[in-house]
Amino acid sequence: MRLFIALDLPDTARDALEELQRKLPGGRPVDWENLHLTLSFLGDQHEDTLEALHDNMTTLRNPAISLTLSNPSLFGGKHGQAVALDADGGPDLVQLHDKTRTRVHGTGMATERRRFRPHVTLARLSGRADPGPLLQTITGARLGPYLCQSVTLYASILSERGVIYDPLASYPLTLI
Repeated sequence: MRLFIALDLPDTARDALEELQRKLPGGRPVDWENLHLTLSFLGDQHEDTLEALHDNMTTLRNPAISLTLSNPSLFGGKHGQAVALDADGGPDLVQLHDKTRTRVHGTGMATERRRFRPHVTLARLSGRADPGPLLQTITGARLGPYLCQSVTLYASILSERGVIYDPLASYPLTLI
């Protein structure tokens, strides 16, 4: 089972991102319900590890995140690219990322060893498609701030229609 932990975006953020996606000249937009900020990608895990992970995640205490989205980014390479907006949640977001990783590692699971670059993916491009027009369209975009109040553990399921993100459990963040 492919798993990841994400910061949930409020509907107002998803609506604004969807409006921005409508302006994109090409690419395959990420579905409204799949817009999120990945905190930790866990990859393929055995189902028997889910209970330990859930138990660890229930101890998560972190303030809700005030998130601003701006500055276009490009991820990927020759097998496909993702066009995204960078996410700024200040020190609270970095702290949330670190706390999430600690809980994952507490179960014995490994996480990706990449540097944390918070972003929200807007669209995907195949192969070596030119991302220039998409990046140019979102240059200067600034959305938010939005108050993000929960983190969710998702299963990522590959289907003929694309990837389906199945929420397995949600964990609230503290309102201050």
